[in-house]
Amino acid sequence: MRYEKLKQSIQEITMPKQMKESLINGCQSRRHTDNFWFRNSRTAAAVLTAAVIALTASMPAYAAYDLYQTKNLAVFFDYDIQKEQIDELGEALSSMDGIVSVRFVSAGEAWEEFADAYLSRELAASFDANPLADSANYEVTVGLGADTRAVREQILKLAGVRRLADRYEQKESQNAAGLQRGW
Repeated sequence: MRYEKLKQSIQEITMPKQMKESLINGCQSRRHTDNFWFRNSRTAAAVLTAAVIALTASMPAYAAYDLYQTKNLAVFFDYDIQKEQIDELGEALSSMDGIVSVRFVSAGEAWEEFADAYLSRELAASFDANPLADSANYEVTVGLGADTRAVREQILKLAGVRRLADRYEQKESQNAAGLQRGW
């Protein structure tokens, strides 16, 4: 019914024949209006906006949940520890319940990370020796299902462990120390 009225209105308008035919063909072809998203563009825009807002709102919550799930610890060794003892300590950590991963961080790597994060290249190059020579450690990740306190107590009982630090707290204390020194 609407189509017939539209066709009649177009026929009554004075315009070139080719333009009339093109307009009638365009009205007959409903492809552009059959798609829900084109017919309801406001609805589509609202759905898209809601999806973006939901994603934006959920990302910090997911990041906090992920941080809650895992705990990253740094296990520092006794000063006089031998390479074989470090390897044995790594095997003991790997076999512990609740530990997801173990990664060795050499003193050189620890110094490079610290220097890159907190010192200018010139200042870092001015050091003759590695000031973090005793900072080799195992970076340990404790999983969600584990009791972090119990895992920490187990690690501290291992022979050759000098200190245990939370990696996040360690970075925060390094940031604070850097700010206090004006780095």
